[in-house]
Amino acid sequence: MAEPPPLASISRRLLWVTGLGSLLIALAVTAAAALTVDAEVDELLDDGLKASAAQLSPLLLESGAAAHPTPADGDDELRFAWAWFDTAGRLVRASPGAQPVDWQPLAPGFADRRHWRLYGLGLQGGRGLLVVAQTRAERKEVRREVASHALLAALALALLGLPLLAWRAQQELRPLRRLAAALAGFDAAKTDPRELAAQLGPPASAELWPVHDALRQIGERLGQRLALEREFTAQSAHLLRTPLAGMEAQLAVALKELPGQPRLQRVRDASRRLQHLLLALLRLFRSTPDLRREPLDARALLAGLPLGDLQLQEGPPCPLDADAELLAAALLNLVDNAQRHGATRLWLAQPHDGALLLTDDGTGLSDAERQALRQRLAAGSPDQGLGLRLAQRVADAHGGGLALPDSPAGFAVLLDLRAAGGG
Repeated sequence: MAEPPPLASISRRLLWVTGLGSLLIALAVTAAAALTVDAEVDELLDDGLKASAAQLSPLLLESGAAAHPTPADGDDELRFAWAWFDTAGRLVRASPGAQPVDWQPLAPGFADRRHWRLYGLGLQGGRGLLVVAQTRAERKEVRREVASHALLAALALALLGLPLLAWRAQQELRPLRRLAAALAGFDAAKTDPRELAAQLGPPASAELWPVHDALRQIGERLGQRLALEREFTAQSAHLLRTPLAGMEAQLAVALKELPGQPRLQRVRDASRRLQHLLLALLRLFRSTPDLRREPLDARALLAGLPLGDLQLQEGPPCPLDADAELLAAALLNLVDNAQRHGATRLWLAQPHDGALLLTDDGTGLSDAERQALRQRLAAGSPDQGLGLRLAQRVADAHGGGLALPDSPAGFAVLLDLRAAGGG
């Protein structure tokens, strides 16, 4: 099977899309969570200021000692401060780091200053106002922590879900791979293309139904076309076989009456070759060629064929099990090829059981031409010549194949007539 070209992968694109989509969804969830939680965080922090003021006020009233604010410790980040003002707005007491000057003007309830969020609580008995403050930097830090935690949670969910999405995408693509494997395993040369839809089976999804339907229609049209071609070939062979048999009989009579006529003998040899070819075509172009294997000697079979001016060199017998009629047609076509390329001698050998190596002393091919012909044979190209195509089809009908081995001179063809899996 040929290697696929470097094309874009659907599974890879799905993985990128799902990964990017998961990241965008995580960012969107984080943004929505940050916007939603922002107001809730402010409300919670404000509630914390109110609770701090409510707990701190009775403690201050009990102590009652006045104290000026002290600067915050430089080693500690300032987060929270408070100050107690009397009814005249004078400072009574303050925590380290408090900035009572910046908190003016004073008023009960919530208020915003440059760097502070304030809450003022009136003390019992008209003893002044307690102001509890939280820095804006602290509130921003809380918001950042909430947003970062939301982002980390969303990204974790996205990363955990990405393998699941990738696995699911691979599962959804499995019907496509099964369809490709079924198409690759379908042999139209041995199976009626109209059976393609049955071999593929029902579509696995609604998206694959148009593909299956198109393949079914293509298989039906191709099957009908092949059936018409086979019918035409068979009828032509039948129509031609009768007059050729009559010609053979008349030529035999003529050679008896006029012995020693080389032209008549050549005409008779050509008629016999044509009869062999027609018989082979009649059987090969059926939907399933009926193979009739029998023990035979390929050398004796070749020697009994009309070889014209070619001389078959002597050698040991070449026993094998094959269809004599089809093998004779294949050998005749290879003999015709050798004659057209100027050959005068033929060698037949048996490199291993079930195989025949036919070599001639014709003009042959260069290495580049032989390699190009091999590629055309492997691709089933129609421009490889009728003789080689017919010989290849005979080898295929036997379950073997045809090869073109290297030859220092002339041309060599290797016919392997062993069934697939044979020894």
